[in-house]
Amino acid sequence: MKLRLGYPDRIVEVDGETVRVFKGRLVSAPLDEVVKYYLSGNGLIPPAVREVVSDVIRALLSAGEFHEDTLTTVEYEHSISGS
Repeated sequence: MKLRLGYPDRIVEVDGETVRVFKGRLVSAPLDEVVKYYLSGNGLIPPAVREVVSDVIRALLSAGEFHEDTLTTVEYEHSISGS
């Protein structure tokens, strides 16, 4: 799966399990960390990626790449592991 989002000041790409943001320089984060950040506000992702997390999740849901129940499962597993 490859998804691209365009902004006036940056380019965002989801390619497989990686989210890449080019905003003057290229930064990336694993998709699972992006989902963790979306669900809990915690995660090791660069600030440029943090700024687009909700748009990335919304685009993936709209594209049918994962569903609300997938996010619920990830949230449940995240709360069990405590990380």
